[in-house]
Amino acid sequence: MGQSIPPIAKKSTTKRGRQRGINFTIDEDIKLVSAWLNVSLDAVTSTDKKHTTFWERIWSTFHNDKKFNRTKDSLNSRWSTIQKETNKFCGCLAQIENWNESGKTEHDKIEDAKTMYQVNCKNAFQLEHCWRILRNEAKWLVLRDSLKARTRQPATRPATQSFASSINVDEDNEEMNSDETLERLIGKKAENEKLKKRKNCDDVIPTLSSQLDEIKEEKRRMHEEKKESMRIALEERREAMRIASEERRELIRIKEEKNEVEKRKMEDELMMKDTRTMNPEQKEYIRLRRLEILERLRSKYAS
Repeated sequence: MGQSIPPIAKKSTTKRGRQRGINFTIDEDIKLVSAWLNVSLDAVTSTDKKHTTFWERIWSTFHNDKKFNRTKDSLNSRWSTIQKETNKFCGCLAQIENWNESGKTEHDKIEDAKTMYQVNCKNAFQLEHCWRILRNEAKWLVLRDSLKARTRQPATRPATQSFASSINVDEDNEEMNSDETLERLIGKKAENEKLKKRKNCDDVIPTLSSQLDEIKEEKRRMHEEKKESMRIALEERREAMRIASEERRELIRIKEEKNEVEKRKMEDELMMKDTRTMNPEQKEYIRLRRLEILERLRSKYAS
């Protein structure tokens, strides 16, 4: 199941003298940390569930793939060790980062924190695999903020200050190492964030509402302008069609009058034409055409 990680060989000084987990492997530690995160970061579980129910869910999550076999007490004890020692390491790393030494890389700072931890705790830090999972989680960020607020160490490292005297690692600090305190810290921060977001929403909503009203009014105005433009365009088109129709009728009237004038002129010439030099057929044609003209004129004026 992976490399065996012996528990930190240090006498417990907590009030209940918690029993350490025996021979937890790296895989088991990682599984336990993941289970704890999955359960504890659930907002409902974190605030409403009792401690026993909380650890029942961790135990159930830890055993969901049937690879491991640990009791709830064993998991609780091992988690107590992981939490306490990782918190200590976080405190050491916070101190190293506060010194802000020039030229130090992140790797250098982590190695310095390991050295500080070993000097203070008289033992090497064996839970780096847990810390790397937890380091950016909200609980640990809140804890580091709390540690910085409590220690208030100077930002520069005094030349005479040793690792041993640079940080106070209190094993009996139940307040900083308990699940309940971390839950309160997370809950308080979450509540503050919620209130801040609510205030921001309260401030933003009137502005958004006003902007929305302006957008709606602008859309309504543009719609009305579009309708008016379409109405004007339609009227102009109708007027253009009416004028064109009148012009066509006028042209037809003029053309008809012109044709009538031409026709009358031809008829007048025909009526006045001298037939004395014409042959009989031409004379007959002229006679019949004259009769046709006379009949049409009699019919026109008789009506």
